[in-house]
Amino acid sequence: MKFLKALFSIIYILSQFISSMRNRIKLWAEGVEYTETPVINGRIQIHNKGQIIIGKGVKLNCNSLSNPVGLPHPVILCTQNQMAKIEIGNNVGISGSSLVAATSITIGNNVMIGGGCGIWDTDFHLMDPEMRKIHPTRDATTAPIFIEEDVFIGAKSIVLKGVTIGKGAIIAAGTVVNKSVPANSLAYGNPMLIKLKNK
Repeated sequence: MKFLKALFSIIYILSQFISSMRNRIKLWAEGVEYTETPVINGRIQIHNKGQIIIGKGVKLNCNSLSNPVGLPHPVILCTQNQMAKIEIGNNVGISGSSLVAATSITIGNNVMIGGGCGIWDTDFHLMDPEMRKIHPTRDATTAPIFIEEDVFIGAKSIVLKGVTIGKGAIIAAGTVVNKSVPANSLAYGNPMLIKLKNK
């Protein structure tokens, strides 16, 4: 029994090392800028046509061992064109969520993003069915997203284009954030409701 435990421990450590090396190569190959290598548990997915900047002390959970909520969905960082930008501040934690920028997504310091969230600054597709027949994604509406410091975004939430989430706000699990949220408030539900914290 002890032998099997030791063997599994060695296999786990080896797999973590291989995964870490793969993630470092992925960051380099996709041109991700960072001043301190982020902690990445599991395998990240990156599709970078623009610019991705990651601050210090960032932790990205991409497997169920690091956070079972909404996983094993990996963290996905995607910039869709040369002008698109994702900027992640210091001490940010993201679990199994998808960040897709056609314009820009800016995340402040000390933000926590729960498992299975979608943060998308684009509609991806056109509203007009006739235009979609010509091209399904070209000229889709986009607008920047700003997530200020100390925000907590609960699991399975969706943050849509053009939204600013103010400092210290809490987004409850499963919320569809389709309009800006004031600082130090609680947003919840679909359709989203907002109230000031401690009231």
